[in-house]
Amino acid sequence: MDEKKGKLDRCLDIINGTMAAIGALCVIFMMLAISYAVILRYLWGEPVAWVVEISSYLMLYITFLGTAWLLRRDGHVEVDLFLGNVKPRTRAGFKAVTYIGGAVVGFVLAWKGLLVTLDSYQRGVTVIGILNTPQFLLVGIIPVGGVLLLLEFILKVYRFIRIALGKDAPAGPLSENEAVR
Repeated sequence: MDEKKGKLDRCLDIINGTMAAIGALCVIFMMLAISYAVILRYLWGEPVAWVVEISSYLMLYITFLGTAWLLRRDGHVEVDLFLGNVKPRTRAGFKAVTYIGGAVVGFVLAWKGLLVTLDSYQRGVTVIGILNTPQFLLVGIIPVGGVLLLLEFILKVYRFIRIALGKDAPAGPLSENEAVR
């Protein structure tokens, strides 16, 4: 399969894998920080105020770091009630149309996320809390995740259109990862 991948595909594999790994490290850090806060609070009666704020920021990062990686592995929720009994080429056509909608969402996330990030940076907006974090540091991950999501959807639309038009044969159950399910 790897020999069929283009340069963009291989590059996105590396970028999305790296982003997902960073997201996983964020989850581990969040787990350790929350455990630390619980231990300090219940054993010594000392709350750790920054943990809740950092954890809420990390949840935003985890979401946008991992979403394109998850899409690449067909891990997003999919309702196949109607597509389960249609021919693979027809199914590919429907999936292409659906993924065009996903690409639009990725584009809007990237575009609007960039506008909000730039605006927050230019105006020096900070999030009121214990850390007074500059808002652009928080929302800056949204356009990054949006661009990666957009590119993944575009690649999937391209693949499914080729299958729907009969230029490529569907590999097994129409996607690389459906056979694993």
